[in-house]
Amino acid sequence: MFRCFLAAVVTVASLFSAGPIAHAQDASGPVTIVTYTEVAPAKATEAKKLILGYAAEARKAKGVLEITALQRISDPAHFALVERWQSPADKQAFAATDPVTRFRAALDPLRSAAYDERIHADQAVGSSKPTGGESVVALTHVDVIPPQLEGGTAKVKALVEAGRAAPGNLRFDDVVQANRKNHFTVIEAWKSQADKNAWVSGKIARTFREELQPIGGALYDERDFRVLK
Repeated sequence: MFRCFLAAVVTVASLFSAGPIAHAQDASGPVTIVTYTEVAPAKATEAKKLILGYAAEARKAKGVLEITALQRISDPAHFALVERWQSPADKQAFAATDPVTRFRAALDPLRSAAYDERIHADQAVGSSKPTGGESVVALTHVDVIPPQLEGGTAKVKALVEAGRAAPGNLRFDDVVQANRKNHFTVIEAWKSQADKNAWVSGKIARTFREELQPIGGALYDERDFRVLK
């Protein structure tokens, strides 16, 4: 009984001491951080300014490869950040700076949900083209059941590689969550909503969704955003 209790205490303590970035320490090479933030609707304008300020500071940091700030099309109180860093250490060093501490402190009273930061390793990442005013960025969380990890991984990778050749596509990447190998984030960018709609309605995307459904571990969570500038 005592040993069980002690194990539980050690487990809880490790969760608090490790922090969210600790999950990325096993990743090699670049890491992609995808963060979802929801704020009270009346606070969306204030949150937008804070997020743009964070993005400006992050772009000056050592080891940064990409900082893309996003606002959800269907709900302007929902935001996302896509960050790419040369290494987990570069991200962690920036996360410990005063600008990040001030950003999180200012954002916290505005939030209506937890600050959902997810660390990923590359799975199938290609080149990207610049986004414009009408561009749409889609972030999709894909979860497959563990026994179907190999097949699910192959299906997601095949989808993004096929999608890069679609008319109007600017980006199509597959990254895998560092602490859950059966969780993926698909990052897409399209010249316009019409281009994205045409892709979603096509045979490749539909077949992928149909084949994914029996092996999925959660709801297919796709969210469309505009780039904040």
